[in-house]
Amino acid sequence: MPRPRPAPSPRLFPALRHSVLLRIGALMGFLALLSIVSILISTMIAEDISGRARAVNVSGSLRMLSFRTLSELQQPEKRAQALETILKVERRLHWLERFAANKSAPDALSARALKNLVQRWENQIRPLEMAIANGHAASLFSATREIPDFVDDIDEIVRLIEDELESRAKLLRAIQLGLLAVIVLISSITIWLLHHHLVQPLAQLLQAAKTVSRGSFSARVQHVSADELGQLGRAFNAMIGEIAGMYAHLEEKVTEKTQALTQSKQSLELLYRVSQQLSASDLTLDQIESILAEVGEALAIGSAMICISEHGHFPARTVVGDFNEDEAGHCCRQMDCRNCFVRSHQPLSEQAARHSLVVLPIGDSSGQLGALPILLPPGTELPPEKARIVETVGHHVSNALLNMRRTEEKHRLAVLEERNVIARELHDSIAQSLSYLKIQVTRLEKCIAEDCNPQDILNELKTGLNSAYRELRELITTFRLRIDAGGFQAALESTIAEFSKKIGTPLEVSNAMPGLVFSANEEMHIIRIIREALSNIERHARAQRAGVDIRVDDTRRVTIHIFDDGRGFDPGAVPSNHFGTAIMRDRAHILGGVLDVDSLPGQGCRIQLQFTPQHYRQSEPEHQT
Repeated sequence: MPRPRPAPSPRLFPALRHSVLLRIGALMGFLALLSIVSILISTMIAEDISGRARAVNVSGSLRMLSFRTLSELQQPEKRAQALETILKVERRLHWLERFAANKSAPDALSARALKNLVQRWENQIRPLEMAIANGHAASLFSATREIPDFVDDIDEIVRLIEDELESRAKLLRAIQLGLLAVIVLISSITIWLLHHHLVQPLAQLLQAAKTVSRGSFSARVQHVSADELGQLGRAFNAMIGEIAGMYAHLEEKVTEKTQALTQSKQSLELLYRVSQQLSASDLTLDQIESILAEVGEALAIGSAMICISEHGHFPARTVVGDFNEDEAGHCCRQMDCRNCFVRSHQPLSEQAARHSLVVLPIGDSSGQLGALPILLPPGTELPPEKARIVETVGHHVSNALLNMRRTEEKHRLAVLEERNVIARELHDSIAQSLSYLKIQVTRLEKCIAEDCNPQDILNELKTGLNSAYRELRELITTFRLRIDAGGFQAALESTIAEFSKKIGTPLEVSNAMPGLVFSANEEMHIIRIIREALSNIERHARAQRAGVDIRVDDTRRVTIHIFDDGRGFDPGAVPSNHFGTAIMRDRAHILGGVLDVDSLPGQGCRIQLQFTPQHYRQSEPEHQT
């Protein structure tokens, strides 16, 4: 007894075991193959059935032709027609013979019966019918017995063909039902395979993806077999695990960055407050000390102080600071002033790594003015971010101290310049008048000694004293003159209003320079020239009409006319004790311009000042380039 063949091992089909797509493709291909086979078998059997149906029809016609031949042979007048019927019978018998040879097996019952029928036709029936047709009437009796038997044989063949036709139909039905059952089974397996190995894993993947999209990284796919979707599930689970780790790490990073941004914000706010306080115009050393204390408290960096070295002399002078005596002594014992100033040029990281004392330089590009030592608390370090803030604060403090020094120097220079102006004004006016009066006093003494009439000299003394008094009052008014927040235009309007009242008639004003920029010194000299000219009109002109005309040409050169229709004077015959015109010319020279006086007795006076403001004189070379 032969041993049964073992079933194929799954190891023989690793591709089918590891690939759901390949399994599904194989099943679908097998279904397609079964469908093709079913169609081919059905076509073949249908073709065979179609031929056998025609054979049944031909066999049935043979029965009719056989009886028809017998009838025609029994009628002498139709025996010639019987010959044609005999030929038809013969042709159809031969067709059935060829059909049996092509469609049936040689040992088939219908084929054998048809073969015997053809032999009986050729050997018995056909010769008998031909003899009757040729006039042998004695054969008619035999024909009436043989032809019915021949028809019975034909009936038997028809029955056999019908039996074979029915068996073919049964075979076709069995094959169709079998193939249908196999197709249904394979389709069911395919549907089950699609549902369990494709649809469900995809649904799990979709559900897990939705869960992850909502921010939950705990979702995992259960289908992790060796097929494609299982590999996809394992990769998805690994990816979710990595994303969860990255997300947790990202949250830590976000927390760190948030803390860093918060610290940066606090640092920026601190620097903003420090810069705002240090940029104040009325900054004092006490405010700088409080700012340093605020920075030290905010950054937890300890105490600080500012040391200034005047012209590079040591030891340096402590300006401000919150070091106590012990800290200051420790700092100064640790290093002398020269080493502290040298150390201030080292990076803060190196300083903090070696000592608890860090030093920042104070100065500008022209040189170092001082140092800003900071004493760190014991056991602490200076982080890089705090070091950058400390350096920035030190830079701001350095700029503030330099600005304070520059402001002090500017104030000192302004005081000196103002003193020089007062001295020049006193020298050009009061000093000259007093010198003239001194000469007149000398003349008076000489006249008294010579016993002459001193009345003329006394009159000149009286006139000189009145003139000196008026000049003194004018100087006092001029020195009290200030260009306030309203600017030059407000000061000019105030001067015009003041002298309109003094002269007793409204002054005509034409001002075409509101858009020009003057320095403070230029504004003061322009106002004083205008006041001096208007004061002369008030004292001497007795004018009915006066005014000020200010014009500016395309080159920004300013022309100022002060005019009146008074009694005028001879510019070449000005008394020696009158210095107003000379002072105005000196001011015009300071402005970098010229002053012309055009006047004749009885024809009024016209004073013209022409100059280019300093701001535009400095920009002219750049303009020309």
